[in-house]
Amino acid sequence: MDLVSVGTVTDGTLPVVLRGEIDFTNAAQVREAISTAVAAQRPTAVRIAMAEVAFLDSSGVGVLVDAMKSAWEVEASFRVTDPTPRVYDQLRIAGLLDPFGLA
Repeated sequence: MDLVSVGTVTDGTLPVVLRGEIDFTNAAQVREAISTAVAAQRPTAVRIAMAEVAFLDSSGVGVLVDAMKSAWEVEASFRVTDPTPRVYDQLRIAGLLDPFGLA
């Protein structure tokens, strides 16, 4: 199972799907995949689907923050979609619901 699937831009939106456990063991790989795709495709919106993420540690949260920064660098909007209840709680505690479009 791939941890990250990055689609191609359609209607200006770059779809990204994260799966499994996003943690310190794989955060660099996921971060690189997202930032490379954003820089290459220059979308107007980046959407990170999280419905299949079972676990997210602080490194995983960092991946999302870096993805948001990559989106801003190309002047794209950024949103996290469909987080599991556990991931939602982690993002709420971190104060990231508003920046990630979840509030």
